[in-house]
Amino acid sequence: MTTATLLDQAHQFLHCDAGLAVLATEVLNRAPADTAIRAALVCHLAAPHTPATTLAVNAGLDIEEVREMYGFARTNHQLRELIGSLYYPHRLRCGFAAATVAEWRRRPEIPQRILARKPVLAETVEVHPTRGTCNYSCRMCLWSDQAELTYATKQLDAGGLMSGDDWICVVDELAAAGVRRLVVSGGGEALINPELPDILNHAAGLGFEIHVYTTGFSARRGSRLFAALLRCQRIRFSIHSPDPVTYDHIAGTRPRQRALERVTGNLTALLDDRGEFPAVGIGMVIQPENHDQIEAMADFADECGVDWLDLRKDEVDVTEGLDGARLTKVREQLRAVRARVGGTTRIDIGDELVAIANGLTRDQSRTAECLGRWFRPTIGAFGHLTPCDLKAEPRFAATGYDLGNVKRSRILDVVATSNGRRIDDDCAQCMPSSRTGNAVVHKLLDDLRAGVGLDEQPFV
Repeated sequence: MTTATLLDQAHQFLHCDAGLAVLATEVLNRAPADTAIRAALVCHLAAPHTPATTLAVNAGLDIEEVREMYGFARTNHQLRELIGSLYYPHRLRCGFAAATVAEWRRRPEIPQRILARKPVLAETVEVHPTRGTCNYSCRMCLWSDQAELTYATKQLDAGGLMSGDDWICVVDELAAAGVRRLVVSGGGEALINPELPDILNHAAGLGFEIHVYTTGFSARRGSRLFAALLRCQRIRFSIHSPDPVTYDHIAGTRPRQRALERVTGNLTALLDDRGEFPAVGIGMVIQPENHDQIEAMADFADECGVDWLDLRKDEVDVTEGLDGARLTKVREQLRAVRARVGGTTRIDIGDELVAIANGLTRDQSRTAECLGRWFRPTIGAFGHLTPCDLKAEPRFAATGYDLGNVKRSRILDVVATSNGRRIDDDCAQCMPSSRTGNAVVHKLLDDLRAGVGLDEQPFV
């Protein structure tokens, strides 16, 4: 593809939506006058995961001129407004890149060990301290099939579930290895594990930043669990409809349970009883059953007074896809939601949905090698260490992605033993967060090899 074609495509990307075009024009009006540097800037904004050497070749620059463009990107206020806006389809990608650069600057041994193919753990690890089951059966969940695609049918349960003591040992090992953040999500519903309060309290006592993703059904005020949740930093309730009938249809709950009412009450109680923490939000996965309820969900979140609302789509296509009419309806609502001003709740729209709102084709490009184990490895309910959350779930588990078991061995030993194994980025399904992480980490490592330092990156 010629440089002119790449530049033309990049300009089209930045002008595919009127709101995005206004922000892009503000940036380009203040960009360096040099035509080649401006071209590199446009290409960077259209694909921020592009390595510096590739940008240089495409724009006819040398690395020093790319560094100059990166310097402008780091310091220009209008550019920061652009990449932080809900009109930009790479907002989360740039946010992940900025967080990764900050982490690697704090711990420069991480990228150096990755480049040297030595074992290392990132600051964030996902854990599934569940009983290997869930009291919901959400249609779009990785957990939605509890009959054919289970831990037992995938032969992942041979060693038995991780006990509370097992998890406490793992938490101690993670703390010693420099891990700072635990994401409690997946493997079923963690909040129905009676040992979870002990695990959370132990992790909180060690100073971990704890994020919890939950249905919220079991977070009853006055329980030991409720008190432990108040020691976490972020809790996201999965609420996929503000309408009780649709909620029950998606979640598989029964009307007599009054599940939405109960979950909303638990959420409100957390908001009322918290101190500085936790931040409390709602996650909505858009799918055929609720595709016309996006604006209603934004109203619901605002009425509840939550800190944020995550809007995502069924990102691994477990449910039926959204047809043309539904996509049009989704696009109209997303545009209306992101145009809102004020309100107590911050709206967070996933990059794939922003692309849909802008009329773009979703970016589902992949890399040559999966590097997920170096930015968000996951420990499953039976102790299996996998490169990502997707591969820890029975629906998508596969032998080739099982790095070892932390119930039988120390986690650093498992990491060291599996470190030399290359993992191809060839999964049949991949979460957008993993695609983003892979693209960004490859770019940062390529730049380090080319002599572009972390402090020179355009991400802040």
